[in-house]
Amino acid sequence: MMVKDRLKSFVRAAGYEIRRHHPNLTEFLQSRSVNLVLDVGANEGQFGQDLRSQGYSGKIVSFEPVVDVFKSLEKRCAADQKWECRNTALGDANGIIQINVSKNTAMSSIVSQTEIGRASIYESQVVRVDQVPIATLDSMFAEFAGERVFLKVDTQGFEQSVLRGGANSLHNLLGVQLELPLIHLYEDTWKFDEALSFMREAGFTLSQLRPVTYYSRDPASLLEVDCVFRRTKYAGGVSRP
Repeated sequence: MMVKDRLKSFVRAAGYEIRRHHPNLTEFLQSRSVNLVLDVGANEGQFGQDLRSQGYSGKIVSFEPVVDVFKSLEKRCAADQKWECRNTALGDANGIIQINVSKNTAMSSIVSQTEIGRASIYESQVVRVDQVPIATLDSMFAEFAGERVFLKVDTQGFEQSVLRGGANSLHNLLGVQLELPLIHLYEDTWKFDEALSFMREAGFTLSQLRPVTYYSRDPASLLEVDCVFRRTKYAGGVSRP
């Protein structure tokens, strides 16, 4: 037996696997038989479109609070019978909230920008402030009963509030994707290790990590990463609280 084969056998015996191919998000969804993705912070539907291009064919519910951006999202998913969109933000309260709309609408946020955020090259400058509806995930989760649900949250610094508003629903999720900062563009957002601790206490373990953007002042350094979390206790196709 070659040295490489012996190494692979040893690694497998220890419960690990050496792979040349890196699984993507759609493969994660397939491994959990996910049939509903909640897309929070959808912008114009880029995430949903990417899921479709990767082969995900289940249902998508996208949430986007900024009206003119929502209209673009609505057009994008109109021909897809399994893709629904809702004109609302998600957070830790029900009602109305202000959102800072940036020139690059993907950078719009309910929270204020840091000095680094205001000086970024991502056209993050605020052009207006809108009043938008906001709801909690817990207030609507009953309608998703019986579905195998995955939650994606990309809300430019408001991710923790979204999760707090779904505190009673998190144990029903098969996975969560969060965009997390290594360098902060928005004020009062959690640090990377704080996010990992929050998710660990909620019963999730980091499963996949992918670069999103690099820091313009130090192009060799990451600015933000997409983190996919799996349920820590998951066996036999069943998520165990």
